[in-house]
Amino acid sequence: MSDALINGLAGAGGGIIAQLITYPLQTVNTRQQTERDPKKERRKIGTLEQMYQVVKQEGWERLYGGLAPSLVGTAASQTEALNHIVG
Repeated sequence: MSDALINGLAGAGGGIIAQLITYPLQTVNTRQQTERDPKKERRKIGTLEQMYQVVKQEGWERLYGGLAPSLVGTAASQTEALNHIVG
């Protein structure tokens, strides 16, 4: 196997693993930013508590909703970035 292919696969793999770990946090962060309503008085909850509520009310799959297109983009960009750095 060529070095470029190995580096490309390593970049794609690393990007996918990072995305799998951080995607639930991005999902919760987006919800926290979009659920702000100044007219409603609500107790502010933390990230972990909101993750727990999402899992409890909607299931694990909601934390990873929309992950597939993001993985494709991440794999492509990480492969290209690593090839530029190494190559």
